[in-house]
Amino acid sequence: MKILIKDKNNSYSIDHRYGRCLSIPYQYNGEQPNFYHAPKGKARPMNQDGFIGETSDGKGCNVVTIEQNIHCTGTHTECAGHILSDSISINDVLKHEYYYTELISVSPVSSEFCDENYHFPLKDRDKLITRTMINGKIPKNSQGLVIRTTPNSLSKMNKKYNSSNTPFFTTNAIQYINDIGIKHLVVDTPTIDRYSDGGILGNHHLFFEKKPPYKKTITEMAYIDDKIIDGSYIMTIEIPPMVLDAAPSRPFIFKLTGNNND
Repeated sequence: MKILIKDKNNSYSIDHRYGRCLSIPYQYNGEQPNFYHAPKGKARPMNQDGFIGETSDGKGCNVVTIEQNIHCTGTHTECAGHILSDSISINDVLKHEYYYTELISVSPVSSEFCDENYHFPLKDRDKLITRTMINGKIPKNSQGLVIRTTPNSLSKMNKKYNSSNTPFFTTNAIQYINDIGIKHLVVDTPTIDRYSDGGILGNHHLFFEKKPPYKKTITEMAYIDDKIIDGSYIMTIEIPPMVLDAAPSRPFIFKLTGNNND
């Protein structure tokens, strides 16, 4: 099905048949990516008052209870409620809309080779995504930004992240992303901040800002296949209607089949 999307003075055509999903399938009882040594997500048959929620000999039904750390074990989208005491729900912030989005690939560099800023002392082993890497690569009318880090491999589907293998953004990079008007940031890392920054989460606060309306989102632990080339897309982000600061998510991007000025 083809859809025509109008945004200000531009119109774009996309074909829903050719959307590419950027999320990691969640294997509840299998391998998962992991951040901060969080307990793995699990799915178990409901067991209550003699009822067991699984089929047996063609009888019964499967009813599972799940345990899941949304932020640390899979693709998820979060809002300002993640770092603010205000009761802000991702279900209220993220609507089923379409965003003109740019996909770019970057190769994080060691902090010893970077002269950009961060709010917490850096170590030489820290890997940084800098403003220099993204400067000038994002069209001014972009609402979404997808960043793929290289090297990029299927190991990200179940990668165990720690302080030495978790790239993050410089303050300069996040400020630049704010300045060009990005509202929906998608990354294939588990965080945009350092693995440990004393609990400050300075980049999160900078991106979400400190005043309403809080209409921005960050999607973390995405996976962007190498077959998807850098360039301009239309993006939408699917979530279940959870009244939480974050929810498991499925970002979809669609290649533009038309771009016409009205």
